[in-house]
Amino acid sequence: MLHRSVEFMVVCSFWVLGVMAQDTATIVGLATDPSGAAIPGAEVSVSNAQKGFVRELTTDSAGAYTAAKIPIGNYTVTAQARGFDKIVSSGIVLTVGQTLRVDLQMRIGSGSQEVTVAATVAGVETETGTISDVITGSQVTQLNLNGRNFTNLATLIPGAAPGGYDPSNVGVLASSGISFNGAPVQYNSWEIDGTNNTDQGAGGTANMVYPNIDAIAEFRISTSKYDASYGKNAGALIEVVTKSGTTKFHGTMFEFLRNDALDANDWFANREILPAGDTAPKTPLKRNDFGFTIGGPLFIPHHYNSDKTKTFFFWAEEWRKNRQGTIINQTVPTTRMRQGDFSECNS
Repeated sequence: MLHRSVEFMVVCSFWVLGVMAQDTATIVGLATDPSGAAIPGAEVSVSNAQKGFVRELTTDSAGAYTAAKIPIGNYTVTAQARGFDKIVSSGIVLTVGQTLRVDLQMRIGSGSQEVTVAATVAGVETETGTISDVITGSQVTQLNLNGRNFTNLATLIPGAAPGGYDPSNVGVLASSGISFNGAPVQYNSWEIDGTNNTDQGAGGTANMVYPNIDAIAEFRISTSKYDASYGKNAGALIEVVTKSGTTKFHGTMFEFLRNDALDANDWFANREILPAGDTAPKTPLKRNDFGFTIGGPLFIPHHYNSDKTKTFFFWAEEWRKNRQGTIINQTVPTTRMRQGDFSECNS
């Protein structure tokens, strides 16, 4: 029994580390009265009901609050102070690496009433000078990505120029050589859940992990003026955040295929192998990409997390099977040449 308990604690420790490593974002704001004067000492709560996350804060002497390094997702910000009605700002969507301003104008009252407002977020981020673009998880799954390779997402950004890599190839021999704004391909930083994903031993042009497309929650590329805390490289910063479990169970299963039975034959095969007008045997091509994802709350009925609000898991698996022929276009000796007769050679 003790041995099993130790194993359970070790597994839980790895889950906790995974949560801590995930890329985060920040919410900042001011609490003010109707005249615009600051309200110091206001109690502010930043919460994400889907993930069971709550951050309690108190505004400073200038009425400001900062909820730093919190997970991405949908948030509600609540504030209350003596002499003011409670205010609830909902519908706040926080993306990876974002610094979002949510100001709270509180109404004078007894505190017995609650004012609910829908958050109005500026389309342009005003808190930092970072030039970046975000691709959401729903967009990721709907985009037609060659080989289901997440690095293809980087080519959607203005200023991206692929460096001759094969986007259908993933794994240790694959390359992610993409130049941003003319910078060398080795100058980019690729991160997954806040952890460096660049294979430095390959010269900085390859990734070590290629996550399942269905497991990506968000994808952000910052091409210039991003925070100095990232450091390291002078090229683009590519941040990938994987999904996490929520209060409800969700899952997916998928199978993507390419098969030569559905393809036209290679033009060079028809040209080189048989006379004009004939059709050569098709070049073998069979690719299968299949897997699943599942996530939800981790609980033990009547013993731990029965309300399913504080411990979650997310699991993703993907397998690939590739069978592919190769067309070789090369000059070879004719039958006469192999017998020593070179009369067919051009003079």
